[in-house]
Amino acid sequence: MSFLNLSAAIYSISTAVFLLSLTQTVVHYSLHFLFPGLVAWLFFRRQWKRAWLIMLTTMLVDMDHLLATPLFDPERCSIGFHPLHSYPAIAVYTILLLIPRLRIVAVGLLLHMLTDFQDCCWMNWLK
Repeated sequence: MSFLNLSAAIYSISTAVFLLSLTQTVVHYSLHFLFPGLVAWLFFRRQWKRAWLIMLTTMLVDMDHLLATPLFDPERCSIGFHPLHSYPAIAVYTILLLIPRLRIVAVGLLLHMLTDFQDCCWMNWLK
């Protein structure tokens, strides 16, 4: 393989990795911000704006990232690492679905965990 072919192949691979990384970021933030709005509109139609706002507020669960060292690690999966992203916490969020007054909060928290989980899948896939 010539040097030009090799450099073209490397450029092609790095471009593909960049596009996949960009897609991961777009999917991640769309699921954090837009998907809860769709869920609110589909399942809480009479109060969808309020439900969407509550679900967006559940992103405060990411405050547990402040306890980590280093604070941000792009290679770290949140699920199972941070306290509010742990499996016992997710079990509690699932139980909260049974309490009507907390159902929207529970849906927001579970959507957040699902979004972070799919992000972990992307990270493992892109390795």
